[in-house]
Amino acid sequence: MDIVFLGPPCEASAEGARGTASRLLTQALRHRGHTVLLLEQALSGAAWLEGEASRTPYLNVADLHARFRSRVRRADLVLVDADVPRVSEVGRWVTDTARGLTVCWDRDTPRTLRQRHPEDAARMTPEQLAAYQLCLCSCGGPVPGRLEREWGVARARTFLPGVDPEHFAPRAQATRWDLGHLGPASSERRALLGPLLFEAARDGSEGRFVLAGGMSVMDAAWPSNVTRQAAPAAREHPDFHAAQRFTLALSRAEHTPGAHLFEAAACGAALICDPWPGLEDVFSLGEEVVVARTAKDVLLYLREMPEADRLQLGARARERVLAEHTVAHRALMLEQYAHEAVRGAPVQAPDPLERSLN
Repeated sequence: MDIVFLGPPCEASAEGARGTASRLLTQALRHRGHTVLLLEQALSGAAWLEGEASRTPYLNVADLHARFRSRVRRADLVLVDADVPRVSEVGRWVTDTARGLTVCWDRDTPRTLRQRHPEDAARMTPEQLAAYQLCLCSCGGPVPGRLEREWGVARARTFLPGVDPEHFAPRAQATRWDLGHLGPASSERRALLGPLLFEAARDGSEGRFVLAGGMSVMDAAWPSNVTRQAAPAAREHPDFHAAQRFTLALSRAEHTPGAHLFEAAACGAALICDPWPGLEDVFSLGEEVVVARTAKDVLLYLREMPEADRLQLGARARERVLAEHTVAHRALMLEQYAHEAVRGAPVQAPDPLERSLN
């Protein structure tokens, strides 16, 4: 396929060039033989505007129209990341211009469902999703069907984060903490952090705990055995996970796992998760991840799980990621969803050999 992909802007750093979700998906699609033009809005600085072989900068919608209109018109598929600046304007231009399949990749569908201002050019809304022929959403469970029934989205499909298994891999690291959590503290996660991390830390005073990222919104009554730190850079995530005996991987909202769930699993972390509908479709409960509802559950794992079982838990989670949740699998999934949308009928499940991509 000839694909035009409008991704969010990214700083011109070596890490940024390799690590964004849009660039990783672009690489995986190219590896599968597709031609992909990745367009990113220029942030600032002449050096960035020089671009690089793997991506092309643009200035604004007028620049898109002047320089890329014909390319968008003839593309087989045009993919718009919902985090593109002024996404409503960009999306309107894409859906008016493209003659091929138009796709929106909404990596934060709970946020989209909370939007109530269609005139806000900076944020995607459910109404704007309906302009696309296919919506890739971050939610599982009943949410894709809800988008179709309630918001008029033509075709909504679950599209979970994919992992780069070369970067997210087990590391040899001295253990510093018994339990840690990495990620933004949304309202949903704050409600989960209370019992599953803070109460566990208070009741398990002998344990060592860490929370990275999103501390400013947390309760000031911070247990003394919980270390607070800023979120590490993406390149440091594997070391961060390796320094924990267990990793607390919390859901977001509306049947949505966070990217850190898959990243930590790829690193071989022993994962403790909150029970959310659909988790059992992503990982095998008790075999690849364990579930905690209370601080007592958390402390039971920390205190009583044999070390061999803990290591096996992490190893099995990594095996599952390599079998089903790499960015290569997401490229295959996009390909299948596109064929389904064009043909108007569901495609068969991936061949077992395809599912074993890594």
